[in-house]
Amino acid sequence: MKAHTVHADKQKVAVGYIRVSTQEQAQEGVSLGAQKDKLKAYCKAMGIKLAEVFTDEGISGGTMDRPGLQAALAMLRKRRADTLVVVKLDRLTRSVKDLCLLVEEYFATDQYDLISVCGMINTHTAAGRLMMLNLANYAQYERELISERTKEAMQHMKAQGVRLGVAPYGYRHGKNLDDKGRREMEPVSAEQEIIKQMIRLHSDGAEIKRIAAFLNDKGIPARRGGAWHARLIGIILEREGHHDRKRFRKTPTAPMVCDRRCSAERAQAMRSEGCSLREIGRKLRKEGLVPPRGGEWHPSTVSELLAHAPELAHLSALDRARELRSEGYSLRKIAGQHMEEGHRPTGGRLWYAAQVSELIADR
Repeated sequence: MKAHTVHADKQKVAVGYIRVSTQEQAQEGVSLGAQKDKLKAYCKAMGIKLAEVFTDEGISGGTMDRPGLQAALAMLRKRRADTLVVVKLDRLTRSVKDLCLLVEEYFATDQYDLISVCGMINTHTAAGRLMMLNLANYAQYERELISERTKEAMQHMKAQGVRLGVAPYGYRHGKNLDDKGRREMEPVSAEQEIIKQMIRLHSDGAEIKRIAAFLNDKGIPARRGGAWHARLIGIILEREGHHDRKRFRKTPTAPMVCDRRCSAERAQAMRSEGCSLREIGRKLRKEGLVPPRGGEWHPSTVSELLAHAPELAHLSALDRARELRSEGYSLRKIAGQHMEEGHRPTGGRLWYAAQVSELIADR
């Protein structure tokens, strides 16, 4: 795709986003092709240049972890488009919480616009933002209503004696009902023999991982033809009364660290890769870095961190320069070391001896 750089005095450039979930793929007017045609027709009528259309197929609108959506938002951040256009608001998200985060991060100012073709929503105006939030509340209601209906249907099936889900390894659902009116589970002879073999090996002192390796080496497949794993074997043995998984504790996670300089450096690197503020916060937390006051990273705290990043980078370069100077490094050698370690001078790309001298003299 040819890159489009947005300028204020030029034609508006939009990035389109379309989505269908598994249940909606067969519905008329919701298909990917129908959505794409509507976006093209709208942009053509309004004089908007449609640079790219990103797609998510078979993914629920209740999650933001969608490749197509993230790619569309990345185009906005990289200034290759100034408008995100969707057919309906529920194509973008069905969660009020996620919608509010999107509005806060992208559409609360005049930097980017959001257009819903069928809903006639344009976040360039205050009225458009208010209408969008009202419609989002209805989308949330519809999603919760579907969830309630699904749960009621599952409870009804359970009451009718239907066992939901796949029968555990070694068994299958039978036709006869037990005392509670549920279908009984019948043993599968071939799988029962493998379970007996697991029990014998475990009784002889074999570790769970070794049992999995033994079965895989023998070419004995798991139920769906895949490889055996220690966790699956542990579940089977525990169900048969020959293993206690509670005795095995997870490896303690690394402690969380509050390091503003390190956090700023990582945040800048992620931002240059096109990550959103929310993505940066999630990744910083995963790497064990927390805000000064602890807790979770939010778009506002990440934005504040990025705003202070140049100052923090300057202090980091200063401390490192003084440390190297105390070890007997020359100014030129310190400059080279700063380049190797990724420290960037203020207002430039290269370090020189004169800049290092000014940096060390800085109080």
